[in-house]
Amino acid sequence: MQTNNAIKVLVISSVDPTVGPGVVGLEHYNALKKGGFDVDFLTKYPVKNHPELISVYDDQSNEVLPFYKRILRSLKYRINRIVNRQRPDYYFFYQKENCPPVPVERVVAKVNRPYDIVYILFWQELLSFATIDALFDKLHCQFQFRCVDYSPMSGGCHFTGQCLNFQTGCGQCPGIYSHSKNDFTHWNVQYRKRVYDKVKPIVYGNSYMNSFYRRSFLLKDYDRLEIILPTMDNEKYKPLDIDTSRQRYEIPTNKRFVIFFGCQNLADERKGFKYLLEALSILRSHLSESERKEVLLVIAGRSIDQIKESLCFDYKYLGYVDPKELPVLYSLSNVFLSPSVNDAGPSMVNQAMSCGTPVVSFEMGTALDVIKDRGTGYCAKLRDAEDFAKGIEWLFRMPATEFTALRHHCRDVALKITSEEAFITNFLKVYHRYQ
Repeated sequence: MQTNNAIKVLVISSVDPTVGPGVVGLEHYNALKKGGFDVDFLTKYPVKNHPELISVYDDQSNEVLPFYKRILRSLKYRINRIVNRQRPDYYFFYQKENCPPVPVERVVAKVNRPYDIVYILFWQELLSFATIDALFDKLHCQFQFRCVDYSPMSGGCHFTGQCLNFQTGCGQCPGIYSHSKNDFTHWNVQYRKRVYDKVKPIVYGNSYMNSFYRRSFLLKDYDRLEIILPTMDNEKYKPLDIDTSRQRYEIPTNKRFVIFFGCQNLADERKGFKYLLEALSILRSHLSESERKEVLLVIAGRSIDQIKESLCFDYKYLGYVDPKELPVLYSLSNVFLSPSVNDAGPSMVNQAMSCGTPVVSFEMGTALDVIKDRGTGYCAKLRDAEDFAKGIEWLFRMPATEFTALRHHCRDVALKITSEEAFITNFLKVYHRYQ
C-alpha cells in the first residue's frame, strides 16, 4: 500500500479559493498537504498571495480574444439567450458539454505530471465533462467529484429547483422554457453518461445530495456514490471570546441575543430569505417589547435593499465580509441562521458549528448530517417559517448554563465529524476501495 506522500493529488476548483464558498477548495488542499499527500491545486486565475497554486490563465488579461473572436462570441451568446431563454432561478454556466467555458486544451496543457487522484470541487466557468474526458485520457487515474451543487446529476443546471426532469434524463427543460425532449439538456445527459461509463469517477456528497443522486437518471444505478463530509480548518474556525468579539464589532451591551445570517447574495431565492423574514416576524410576535430590544441581527452579504424593509429587529449590516472575519462573527453570535431551501451546503453551517455557534436550519443540505439529531441546533421542516421561528425562540429562551454547554457540544461534534483527520481517514478509505 502506498504511503500518503507517494499519493499524488490534483485538486481542481474553478473559483478563487480565498473568497466566499470557494475557500473550501483551499481547506481541502491544505488538509491533504497536512495529511502527507503530494498535492497540486489548479484554478482558473492566479490567486493573490498563493504563487504555489497553478492557474489556467496567467492573469485575466490573457483571456482577451482577438476582435473577430470577441464579436463571434458575443453573437453566439446573444443567439443562445434568444433561442434558449434562461429562467433566473436556474443556473447554467454553459450549455453544450463539448463547448466548455475554457478550451479543453488550455486546461489539459496545465497538467504536466502524473497523478493518482484528480479531486474536483467547483466546475463553473472552467470545466465541462469534455474537460474531464480529456484529462482522463492524459492521466488515466482515479477521479473524485466533491459535489458542491447538483450539476453532476443533471443536464447542465447547477441548482434544479422544483424540477424533477433529472430523474428521467432531462429534456423539456423548464429552465430554458423548452418543450423539446431532445434539447441540449437531454443531449448533455447522454454525453455525461458516456463520460461516467469511461472515467468511473467517485461522487461525494452529503446525505441530502446523495438522496438526489440516487434518484437521478445519471446516477441511480451508479455504484461509486459516497457520503463523506467536507473538512475545514478547525484551528481557523474555532470559538473566540464572546465579549471581545462583540467589542470588535461594537455590539451594544444591551443586545443580549445576537442573530447572525448571510450569504454572498441576500436576494438569491434558493437561500430562502423570504422564509427567514417570515420567521423573524413570527419570533417578534412571540416576544415582549423588552425582549425585542435584546435582539440584534448581524447580516453579511450583498443586495440587502431587497430585504431591509422587512427586517423587524435592530440590525447591523456588514456587506461583503472577508472570510477571515467569519470566526469572529460566529463567536459573537448566539445563533447562526441558515434558511436555504435549495443548497448543497451551505459551508457556513459547518463553520458556525466549529466556532461553537448553534445553527437553526431547514431540513436540507449539510444540516441533515451535522445538525439534525446531533444536538447542535434546530432543524425546521423545509419551508416552514413557523417551525424555523420555533427553533430561534428555543435558543432565545435557553438558560445561560445550557447555552454554554451547547456551545461546547457544537465544537466537540465539529471536531469529530469535520476535522482534517476525519476527512483524511475517509479520503484514504475511498481511494483504496476503488483502486
